[in-house]
Amino acid sequence: MQLLGSTKSLTNRLAIFFIGMSLLIGLISFSVFSLAIHWSEDRMGERRILLDRDIAIQRFTAGENGEIQIDMLTDAYNDMSLVPKDYRQYLTSHEDYLGEVELEESNQSEISRMIYKGTYTKNGQSYDIVLMSKIDNVEFDLDEIVYSSLIVVLIVSTLMFIFGTVLYRLSIRLIEPLNNIADQLQNHSGNAENAFSISSEAAEEFQILTERLNQYRSDLNLALKREQAFARYASHELRTPLTVVKGANKLLAKRQQEPFNQRQIDRIDTATTQMITMVDALLSIVRYERNVDDAPLREIELSEFETIVADNSNQAKDKAIEITLSYTSAPILRASQPVLNMVVGNLIRNAIAATPQGEITIEVDQHQIRIIDDGPGLSDNPSTQGHGLGLLIVEDLCHRYHWQFSLENHAPRGCMASITFQ
Repeated sequence: MQLLGSTKSLTNRLAIFFIGMSLLIGLISFSVFSLAIHWSEDRMGERRILLDRDIAIQRFTAGENGEIQIDMLTDAYNDMSLVPKDYRQYLTSHEDYLGEVELEESNQSEISRMIYKGTYTKNGQSYDIVLMSKIDNVEFDLDEIVYSSLIVVLIVSTLMFIFGTVLYRLSIRLIEPLNNIADQLQNHSGNAENAFSISSEAAEEFQILTERLNQYRSDLNLALKREQAFARYASHELRTPLTVVKGANKLLAKRQQEPFNQRQIDRIDTATTQMITMVDALLSIVRYERNVDDAPLREIELSEFETIVADNSNQAKDKAIEITLSYTSAPILRASQPVLNMVVGNLIRNAIAATPQGEITIEVDQHQIRIIDDGPGLSDNPSTQGHGLGLLIVEDLCHRYHWQFSLENHAPRGCMASITFQ
């Protein structure tokens, strides 16, 4: 129901709904009460006039005629001409009649009479009998009706107050704690230091929920700190030996080497460069993982893509695979050069590993990067680990920078990896 669509306004909406239902119930109760009073008065008047009828028949049978007074309220007639003219119209067209008649007097006040018309037998001959009872003298007057109505309204108001108090207490224990937790989740988003709090009057389940949320937030905060510390310290510790390896390799390269040794030196240099790029990317991730949007925008030139292709295409030369770079327009990104090298380089190496022979096409424009290979395409159960750090780290980096990454078959060629920028 739309009425219960949001817990933030649930209390007010339930209060409005409850007040409306209370007023409706009060109105129905008052109407039923009024109808019950009028119905009971009418039934009482009918039963009373029927008892007076028996008395009147006995007196007319005993010899009395004309108009007789049964008591202070009821008069009886055995002659229609003696019945007051205003009431005679209700009797001339009916052989039998029993009901209450209301007439308006000259002072605009109303009088009510309970009227009965029937017959009785005397000496084998049938006679009409009419009784008129001043029923308004025994019915509730206006003051009594107002007083009884006030009692009904007081009872309904008391019930409204009791139910409203119950609703308020339920709101404090069941609804407001949920809204409070939702507000804290929204206000503390991205901040693992702030603990959740809840009122001591909240239900026990909310107390347990708050404790578990604080425990999970604490565990998450510790895990994030351990991850950041590991990436930071490991990256720094790796840079020193990598610098030593790269420097020593350059010294070896200055000497005249045999072709085989020269190829090994080139492989060491390439692997060292890739490792340094990976370390720089990890440092970049640690630096910007909490505020990626604060990293500066930069325009990615053609020369940077050419460098990435050159650094990651050594295996393509061994397989005689041609790599074609199509650069249409410069994308504008927040990713640093090591991060972009890690993402695109990993995809290039995956494409080379999947292509036994043929061509790899790299298409770059301001909206996306596409890498198309001539491999067999995706299998029914493709590996999600990829090559090197694998596609898992590529997907994580794309998610971190709000890029859309996809890997799909590309007929009639092999597979196409796409990175779409916002």
